[in-house]
Formats: sequence, C-alpha cells, structure tokens
Amino acid sequence: MDEWGLAIESLIELGVTGPPYFTKEMWVEVYQLANEIGLDEDANYCRKQIDLIASEIYEIGEIDELGFTKSELEEYDMHVRFYYTNIVNSLILFTYKSRELELMASPIFDPMTELYEELEYAYTPVCFETVFRKNLIPIISKQELLTFKTKVDQMPSELWDWEYLEEHPSWINIRTDAEEILKKMGILHRVYDYSFTNIISLGGEVIKKKE
Repeated sequence: MDEWGLAIESLIELGVTGPPYFTKEMWVEVYQLANEIGLDEDANYCRKQIDLIASEIYEIGEIDELGFTKSELEEYDMHVRFYYTNIVNSLILFTYKSRELELMASPIFDPMTELYEELEYAYTPVCFETVFRKNLIPIISKQELLTFKTKVDQMPSELWDWEYLEEHPSWINIRTDAEEILKKMGILHRVYDYSFTNIISLGGEVIKKKE
C-alpha cells in the first residue's frame, strides 16, 4: 500500500476510535479523498459512516445522496454563487498560457498551485451538486465537467511544471477542452473573477475583502 493509502487507513482508524470522533463533514472529506485516488473499499466505508451518522439524527427520507439533510442543503444554497464562481474561475485558469498565469502571481497567489487547488475546491461534491441543483449551470454540462476533472486528474505529475505548460500536447488539449466548456456555458470572457478573493497589496494592505 502506498503512502496515500496508509494515510487514508490512519484517518479512518482515527475517525472510528476517536476521541474526538469524526463528524459527517469530516467523513465526507475522507470519502472524497479516498474516491479520488481509487481506494474504493475505503471510500465505501466512509460512505457508510456518513449514512450512519445521518440516519441517527434525521429521517432517512430527508437525506440526499451525499448524506446531507434538507436544512443543511439550504445552507449551501445560500452560497451557490460562490460555488458557481469557483467552477468558472477554475475553467478560466485552464484556458491561460504561461504569460497570463505569471501576470496573476502575488505574495498569496501562486498560479500553478491555484490552477489545481481551484479545480479541487470547485469539485467538492456538495458544492458542485448545489450549482446544478440551483440551475446556475445546465445539467447537460455536468458530465462534460466531470470528464474534464478526470482528464486533469490523470495528467502526470511531472507535467505540472512551467516548462510544459505552453507547448505540451496534454496542456494544449486541456486548454482546448476548457475553452469549449466555457463556450457551451455561454461564458465568452476569460477574466478571473476576484469577487470572493482577498487582494493584498505589496505592503500587506487588504484592498478587497471576500464578499
């Protein structure tokens, strides 16, 4: 078993034996990680823990497929514009070439790191599903977005380097896919939306706060 597998096993053991015992939200995070790296047995175990915690507190009929209740989903609904912006921003970043990403660099914004982390956050299951449940993105685009995420996840780690970003066929293909998805969503601009981002000057002053 590799290091990631051992880490997941340790987290599961910690969550079961406690104290403190994992909350449902913590199990969701471990489930997502195990699912992403292909540990199906561990992911299924986490899923059962999520269902168990939810069923002990709420009526089963009120729980969605990710283990969230109606009242919890309503809380997520309040932030749907933020989740939508994350998805769009992540796609826009993947349309950029080296020069465009370099221009975004700041003391708190590493473009290459943000390229991947923005995508990871945008695809957090409950946030991702909320955008479709509230119809900010047509459901017809869902599978294409999921396929795009899979393609990025399958990119070899050695290609996540500035020297490959401009001309490597894999990156060119990713940029093309991101462009096509944005066009289908009716998004014609390629401007990163800082509405939910802190912008800090070189002197450390907060210029714009998160909304």
